Amino acid sequence: MRTGAARLAAALALAAALLAGLTAPALAEDVVDPATAPPVRTITYNVCGAHTCQSDLDPATWTAEVREETLAWDTDALMLQELCIGQWAALRDSLPGYKGVWTSTTTDSDCAKWSATGDTRFGLGVFVKAPAVERYVVNLTVPAGEEARSVLCARGPVDGRTTLACTTHLAQYIKPDNGSAQAMAHLDTWAAGAPVILGTDLNAGTETAYDPVLNPIRTGLPGTGPFAEADENDRDFFTQTCRDSGATSCHTGEPTIASGKKFDHVFLSARDFHTVRADAFEPESPGAKPLSDHKLLRAAAYPGSGVDTDLTGDGRPDLLAVKDDGALRLYPGTGNGVLGSQRVIGTGGWAGAVVSHRGDWTGDGYPDVLARIGNDLWVYPTTGSGELGPRIAMGGRPTGWSGLTPLAAGDVDGDGLPDVLVRSGTGLWLHRGGTPTAGQPTFAPRAAVRIGYEAWAGYDVLTPGDVDDDKKADVWARDRATGEIAQYPSQGAQYLGTTPTVLAGVGEAAVADRRLLLSAGDVNGDKAPDLWSTRTEGTAENLEFLPGTPAGFGPAVTVGTGGWQWIDSLG
Repeated sequence: MRTGAARLAAALALAAALLAGLTAPALAEDVVDPATAPPVRTITYNVCGAHTCQSDLDPATWTAEVREETLAWDTDALMLQELCIGQWAALRDSLPGYKGVWTSTTTDSDCAKWSATGDTRFGLGVFVKAPAVERYVVNLTVPAGEEARSVLCARGPVDGRTTLACTTHLAQYIKPDNGSAQAMAHLDTWAAGAPVILGTDLNAGTETAYDPVLNPIRTGLPGTGPFAEADENDRDFFTQTCRDSGATSCHTGEPTIASGKKFDHVFLSARDFHTVRADAFEPESPGAKPLSDHKLLRAAAYPGSGVDTDLTGDGRPDLLAVKDDGALRLYPGTGNGVLGSQRVIGTGGWAGAVVSHRGDWTGDGYPDVLARIGNDLWVYPTTGSGELGPRIAMGGRPTGWSGLTPLAAGDVDGDGLPDVLVRSGTGLWLHRGGTPTAGQPTFAPRAAVRIGYEAWAGYDVLTPGDVDDDKKADVWARDRATGEIAQYPSQGAQYLGTTPTVLAGVGEAAVADRRLLLSAGDVNGDKAPDLWSTRTEGTAENLEFLPGTPAGFGPAVTVGTGGWQWIDSLG
């Protein structure tokens, strides 16, 4: 694409700064390129079809430019604001394989430029790469005498799933939030639980002052769940507060207008998409006439509910560690087994805790932390960026856990809800999860089921997730006597069986050599679950990453040098 030259220039400038001994800006974590970006691709663009910012390009050239960007990005949903009817019709006729919807909010004489018949209608448009879509539209309530504002959606297949692709152009005169709460109420009804993509000009940046505008969308409603903002992982635009906290996402992003503000956004329902990315750029060639006074914002994400061991919202499994001083540490995963800088997310009170994280127990779309502390079992909701909310006692059985090892294991029985595996002196027990109500985590109203014999009292239980792709979470066990690690396919609520597969490559993972083990599932993206392990090195311990293979594990790589002897447990 024509933006490649700009990217090369930026890279050369960065290299020059480094050679000169200067402090260079951090490289963006979310550079999106057509060859490597996640498969769900979207564009939002305020094209300024009228008013003083109207493009000087002739209609045919303008249409060809937008068409080129749409097809080069392999766009699934194109969402346009300040669009004249003539522009929409020209794109409709030039985008084969796309279905479009349109709504007019007003008329503007400047729109006559784009229409052979002089049609002056002005509004919003959405195009979806689909054979057919349903149209949803509603006007927002605005003060008397102000320009109308609408929400427009196309409901159709995106990446094989029925999805609601929407756009709106909010206004500061809609108090107190530019109309975002109104817009969300309509999306919540229309979505009816389906995935949602919203490309919009909010007329609000990402500064704290604009939180009232953005928060209704970030939080979402029951029919949509919370939303991820596609540019929230771009570290080049993190605030200093986000940098200092070690956060992996920040409600900032690239500016999309000349003043340096970010008015344009792509939001995706967080329970339906993960690993969001975005870039804002000028689509025209250097020196060419501009298409608009806004930048084009293109975004990408992976479909699906994401990674149920990702606490920081970047689509990568993370590691928890309880230190011997009673603090809980979060080590963010980087996607290749290496861990980012640790941060303390629990300051005291965690001594002796059994901690794990796999699955959403509160129904808010984010994985939660399960912790046995003393005799009690707690769920700590997470915020999607690594922080913990106030703890909630597990419903159904909040106490009576002393001496037991409860672990969040994912969906073991295949009913779509997370479950807990408990190792005790009598074997391995399955406590099936129930449906949360108003954020209250709970077990299902049925007795626990023993799925492993007494021998499990001598095993360390590991939770790699769904290894064999049968929609049920499987189980690994380290025999503390022999050091062997074996894989047990889930049998739902039945016994796991007595003929597991011994995993090769790690040798005998003797407790004296590898004191602590943890599987957070597929860490490096190769479809095989991986393993983190402490490893004795004299009087100290390192942390090693063992990449999964079809039969076991590959060579261990040291990812943490020294100091792990002070860690009491991993989760």
